[in-house]
Amino acid sequence: MALFNLGSSAPQYMEQASFDEAVYRFYRLRHQYEDFQSFWHAKTNGSNGEVRLVDSLLVNASKYPKDETLRSQLSEACLEIEKYWNKKFGSSPESLSIFGVIYSQSEEAMLKLQTQAVDIKQAEAHVNLATRVEACMRNLYRYEMQIQHKKPIRFDDQIKIHFYLDGLNETLSSSYKYSGSVLKVLEQDSYIQSEDVTWGRWTLFRDSTGFSDVWIVKIQNGKADVFSAVEKLNQDTFELDESIRGIHFDSEIFKAIDKTQVTAFDNSEFNLSPPAYFQMLAMLNATGEKVFDGR
Repeated sequence: MALFNLGSSAPQYMEQASFDEAVYRFYRLRHQYEDFQSFWHAKTNGSNGEVRLVDSLLVNASKYPKDETLRSQLSEACLEIEKYWNKKFGSSPESLSIFGVIYSQSEEAMLKLQTQAVDIKQAEAHVNLATRVEACMRNLYRYEMQIQHKKPIRFDDQIKIHFYLDGLNETLSSSYKYSGSVLKVLEQDSYIQSEDVTWGRWTLFRDSTGFSDVWIVKIQNGKADVFSAVEKLNQDTFELDESIRGIHFDSEIFKAIDKTQVTAFDNSEFNLSPPAYFQMLAMLNATGEKVFDGR
């Protein structure tokens, strides 16, 4: 129900659509900062000098004098979004562009509600203040499911390559032999999607070029496939191969698979954020490529 000023009576409690829109609008600025703490304590130039960025969100509390929980719930909702969104999709400009689709849906919902003539007293009786944060998160999940239908964002090969190579470090790796070359499982990059699916980032050295290919490997039911591969053609040029390739199995590959699954489990025990390549996979999946459902 909407709680808008329909005459002399002003709304006393912030209804859900306005709450969602305010939180999502503010959180869009998150990706301009390295971490949540920097974002939450950031300052910006206002008409009266330097002001806290978060005041643009919390000022909503002053508009609803009887809404005693509003200020704390606005803060809580932002933190809950951070726990979910930033871990799943990261804090890149690409992630921000996807979150913009979330915000646009919430804005549409609020504007639609504003066009409805609703009696304030009747509407106030239907406000559930206790579940406002939970409802905000439920709506976020619902909007996320609609992203692929809302002019999906497409990522070109260069953006994908950037994410597939980002943070690449062979220091912590296990080496195996594959087709006469050295294959390495990058242990810190192993990640669990679900009980049945594990992802890993492997490298394969090529004697012919002196460079290593980077493999994004999907492991399911004991079988490993190269989901995407990045080939280094020369010092500054990379090429993306998105044709799914099966891997020839031998004792060494089974060891590589086991290592990936074990280290993925260890990483999940420490609740580590997913590596950049997995965040790209999540963004691709959200925009309709069905990476996690098979393709």
